[in-house]
Amino acid sequence: MKMKRDSVTGIVGLIWSLIWLLLIQIQTKQPKNLLEPGPRLLPYVAFTVVFISSLMLFLKGVSDWKKDPTLDKPYFPEGGKLKVTKSYLMLVLTGILMAVFGFVPVAPFAIFAFIHDLKGNSSVKPIHAALISVIVTIGLYAMFVIGFQVKLPTGILFK
Repeated sequence: MKMKRDSVTGIVGLIWSLIWLLLIQIQTKQPKNLLEPGPRLLPYVAFTVVFISSLMLFLKGVSDWKKDPTLDKPYFPEGGKLKVTKSYLMLVLTGILMAVFGFVPVAPFAIFAFIHDLKGNSSVKPIHAALISVIVTIGLYAMFVIGFQVKLPTGILFK
């Protein structure tokens, strides 16, 4: 059976959210005598939202298919696969650099690079991208270190 793009995306989201929920359950350690939910809560909330969104997207795709069974355009326009591959490699490189240098020195540059990668045909001034990168880095640092009391990577060079 041929499916609409929404249905395929919904199925992929459902499968990945279940896999990641299982991995979180297996790999996240809960400190003893911890009264609040601790470090396990945020990933559960995030992947529950992804699961529900994917389920709704799948149901929308099935509903749209019943109304009009003609297939959608391909997922990626010309050059889209290359762009997704480049973005994925940037994400992997960011993870490697954070392991080596830590969150604080790498995050602003990574966010800046992602802004320019994801801007598409829009024009983004470098000063605005730099300002957004610094603000988002400060916000993420505050959210995780102060709010959630989770240590961010410090990198092997700064230990």
